[in-house]
Amino acid sequence: MRVTDHLPLFEAAKGVKQFGRVLPLYIHENLMIQSPYSARQHQAFVWECLDSLNADLQGMGGVLGEVHGDAVEQLDRLHAVYGISRILAHQESSTRAEYTRDKAVRAWCKAAGVALVELPQDNVLRKPAKAKLSFQDYLNAAVDTPLKNPLGKPLHHLFVEQVPTLNRATLPLSVGTDKPQRVKGGRLAAVALAKRFFTINRLKQYPYGISSPNKAVDACSRLSAYLAHGVVSDRHVLVRLNELVSEASQTLPAAEFEKLQSGAQFFVERLIWRHGYFQQFEDHLELEDTEFFDALKGVREAEFNPAHFDAWVAGKTGVPYVDAIQRCLDQTGWINMRARATLASFATMQLWLPWPMVARHLAHQFTDFCPAIHFGQVRIASGSSHFGQLLIYDPLKQARDHDPKGVFVRKWVPELAGLSAEIIHTPWLVPGALPADYPAPVVQPEEALRTSKARIYALRLQTESLSQPGLHIG
Repeated sequence: MRVTDHLPLFEAAKGVKQFGRVLPLYIHENLMIQSPYSARQHQAFVWECLDSLNADLQGMGGVLGEVHGDAVEQLDRLHAVYGISRILAHQESSTRAEYTRDKAVRAWCKAAGVALVELPQDNVLRKPAKAKLSFQDYLNAAVDTPLKNPLGKPLHHLFVEQVPTLNRATLPLSVGTDKPQRVKGGRLAAVALAKRFFTINRLKQYPYGISSPNKAVDACSRLSAYLAHGVVSDRHVLVRLNELVSEASQTLPAAEFEKLQSGAQFFVERLIWRHGYFQQFEDHLELEDTEFFDALKGVREAEFNPAHFDAWVAGKTGVPYVDAIQRCLDQTGWINMRARATLASFATMQLWLPWPMVARHLAHQFTDFCPAIHFGQVRIASGSSHFGQLLIYDPLKQARDHDPKGVFVRKWVPELAGLSAEIIHTPWLVPGALPADYPAPVVQPEEALRTSKARIYALRLQTESLSQPGLHIG
């Protein structure tokens, strides 16, 4: 949902004489509106992005077309009106339902005699493909190749004059409600966040602020939702990062520049991980919902406790740090990475909830939900991935390490606002400290953690499948 660094748009514009004028199109698919991973906040964010995209296109002389319905049906209808010669789009690594939709579109294109051109992005290769670029080579290419940016240029001659329109008020709504404190969609919102983050001081402090739920709101770039929805490309982010480092190399003393470089490298490493998740999901769609370990199949489901799930969703587990994370997420649509892992780990390990159920709920919660990253991270936190080492987060340790004074807990769990830092994370251990309007823990956290770790280790050892492909990112 952008025009800058959009190779399909650029190629469409280049081919106007051969293939005809360009129709920028967004299909409001029921597949996406009713997806088990979509919520009202995602739909609202997308609409904001579409408004921003349409404004950018109008500034170039075009208009965004919007239709509602099944992709194949809508393409067939538009083909009768416009005579589509070819469709250009980015390749996507997405859910099984969207993959099935893509196959149906390919079949329609073949039957209708329409060329379908899907161009790669994010250094993700689709099989069969040539050898994958190393991230360093991808980075070099990203910063050496000028970004194609048609914003504000008079390009009205490239676009069709009449486009399909709709009244979004007539569209069905996704489940749930919008989040009052989420980031707003659109290019201008992304530009404002990038301008705030890509400064010398913020980048130097980046590695030291991302683990704390109190600091991460300002320390992180907060660009994840815009990357997930295609408002900005990762290449655009890399170019801006490189520009900042290049500028600083001319002005900063050596010691200060070294700190900046360290922060920049730390940020780039997160983008490398992101690429790894994408390539893994492209190659292994079964990551979405398949249990790899035979001994784990159906175990959590058979012991599912609906009261535990409801308490976790409501932020009323009786474990203050976990509840604070869930309540923050419910209002903002975002929490930092360590908090995400803590929330998923507590749900799947200490509450022993099925990881697909946890993944679906968190998909609704995250404004920046991105399937390729999301399922891999929840699986790792649950011990159900082929990641060699279990990465299980103890919420009590996380609370003491990253919210030692209880600032985050007091903000999001006001029932505990009067408690001291010494007892706020474990009020049930102090007689008379637990307020009447806050529950006792639904499980004893430390005991439940010991039990679940022992069970996971034992169950994984029963399954001789560690040789299957897994998410091992260096």
